[in-house]
Amino acid sequence: MRQENTRMLTDLQQRLHSIQSVEMPVEQAYGLAKRSRSSVGKAISTARYHCPICDRWYSRFAPFGLRGRRNARCPGCGSLERHRFLWLYIIGRQRILRPGCRILHVAPEACIQKRIKTRLHVKYLGIDRYDDDASAEQQDLTDLPYSKNAFDLVICNHVLEHIPDDRKAISEIARVLHPSGHALIMVPIDRSRQSTYEDHNITRPSDRHEAFGHPYHVRICGWDYADRISSVGMRVLQAHSNHLPEHRRRINRINKTVLYDCTLQRN
Repeated sequence: MRQENTRMLTDLQQRLHSIQSVEMPVEQAYGLAKRSRSSVGKAISTARYHCPICDRWYSRFAPFGLRGRRNARCPGCGSLERHRFLWLYIIGRQRILRPGCRILHVAPEACIQKRIKTRLHVKYLGIDRYDDDASAEQQDLTDLPYSKNAFDLVICNHVLEHIPDDRKAISEIARVLHPSGHALIMVPIDRSRQSTYEDHNITRPSDRHEAFGHPYHVRICGWDYADRISSVGMRVLQAHSNHLPEHRRRINRINKTVLYDCTLQRN
């Protein structure tokens, strides 16, 4: 009985916090959403998860990944856990995304790209090594054609683990970054590994899958990856998703991950 009362009080506190922070309509927080015969009405009344990118509530998220992570992919905009954490970080830092900001988005995720381009008057450029469609120029991150200090914000989310010469790519990010700008870099971190593991002799997708856990990854990134970034002259601030309130991680479906907020070191 005591455990049940504690659970009820915790749930009530989370609902009240959601109302106060305008995360959830009052009617929904108290389970008073109007009934509807439509599928939309039914979805709202049973909603458990909220996507901060498309700003919609869902009863469940779709599985995603080689192992089929449960409730990982937003059924509306297609965002994954790392995308939602990235977006929460961007909108929570006023100095990062501002009107007139020159943005370089590497391998742009459609969900993030759409929100950035429609949110503010920014100068946006998406690039991708293999994709040359209308949403991205075909460019090599290790050999960018742009001038020094050309961008105020560089977004590089789960890209560097695919690039053999990632140090050259990081150097290029630092070169095109404005002295007052930010580079937001994310890579999958093996939380049990201190040192990054890589072997350039492993080239077959099947062998890479066995060695690195993914057929197109060329390394397993450890906690020392921040040192690799700082070695090219960038200061690295680590933002950990587990520092978010537990209820936010649960509602937004955000797993344990880390974001590197990188700025140029001043001489």
